[in-house]
Amino acid sequence: MLGFLLKRLSKSSNKQKGGIFDPYQKQLEIFQIQPQPQERRPITKPISAKQIENETNEVLKAFQTYVKEVKETSLKLNELKKMLKSGEIPESAYNIILKELGTQLSISIKEIYRLRETLELAKAKAKLEWAKEKIGIREFEESESYRGLEEDIDLKRRLYAPLHEWKELIARIDSALSSLTVDEEISIIEQYLYLIKEGASIIGGSEEIERAKSICQKRLDSISKRWTTVRSQKMEEVMDLELKASRIKNEIKEVEVRFAVGELEQSEYDYRISTLRGALNSVEKEMSEIRNYIEDIDTRIFRCLELIRESA
Repeated sequence: MLGFLLKRLSKSSNKQKGGIFDPYQKQLEIFQIQPQPQERRPITKPISAKQIENETNEVLKAFQTYVKEVKETSLKLNELKKMLKSGEIPESAYNIILKELGTQLSISIKEIYRLRETLELAKAKAKLEWAKEKIGIREFEESESYRGLEEDIDLKRRLYAPLHEWKELIARIDSALSSLTVDEEISIIEQYLYLIKEGASIIGGSEEIERAKSICQKRLDSISKRWTTVRSQKMEEVMDLELKASRIKNEIKEVEVRFAVGELEQSEYDYRISTLRGALNSVEKEMSEIRNYIEDIDTRIFRCLELIRESA
């Protein structure tokens, strides 16, 4: 990319009439006459963001399709269990539909995790190319050839264009990979493991079952690491809310004291107390929801690990 820009700048400078001093050309001449070290380097074909993007577009499309299918199948399985419990369908019909949905879920989950590995590899390549491009730009901006060109807006735009392309591609891959939330993925894995436990024929033979358990274990390990970070953030939110609740309680006590000694009229007291108690209820509700969420995810991860051990 930098070589291309330098050639373009050189051609542009050659169009100037003789005798007129051209600072751009001068800087390029200084850059071009520098002796280049004769090193043997492996010849590697440059990779463009467009190239990796083209390679990953179909993978992204397939990944998102399977994610949608998994979510839909998961909802159907939940509804199927409700129908069995309520007596809407007999157990024989339940087993037939369960096998069909279980097969769909198994295929989709396997494809999701296969495609996830492909996308993670593409993301790693994109990050490496982004870093390489950034280093190249920094080196160019520190070189003699860049002096006098700092105000060239068009040069900066072309110089930084590849960085933006790599960043956009990485963001697209991240968006696809995060399209299953932690709780959604745990729910799907939990369902999958229950299917393994309830009927091996739904998933396949013993070899397929072992593969399925291995996939679930691998994803649970990854989810657990991710959840550790999220859990820590959630706990910090709870602590912040506890401090906020404590401050509101102190304000309530202060208002009550001021009313007791006659500093506040009844109407003002009622308004302030009502506002503060409303704020306190809101904070306490939010704390309760976060705590319940943490406990729910912890329990479900533990349950999934137990299901893997039980089916061993």
